[in-house]
Amino acid sequence: MSNNIAEGSEYNNNKQFIRFLRHSKGSCAEVRSMLILCKELEFCNEEETKKAIELSIEISKNLSKFIEYLKSRV
Repeated sequence: MSNNIAEGSEYNNNKQFIRFLRHSKGSCAEVRSMLILCKELEFCNEEETKKAIELSIEISKNLSKFIEYLKSRV
């Protein structure tokens, strides 16, 4: 996720940066999916999984807000 943000920021172009931020949002969804699988396979407990999922949702929401901000400046 952070690699997508770093790569997108190097383009000095909001349209490209937005594209990579959207990839980062997709990565957040992938992380949530993996967390659910880890919980189901009992690699981590419910409390750990819940907190991590909440954090990934918060990150995804912040990415959405940033994307909307950048879109308003294109």
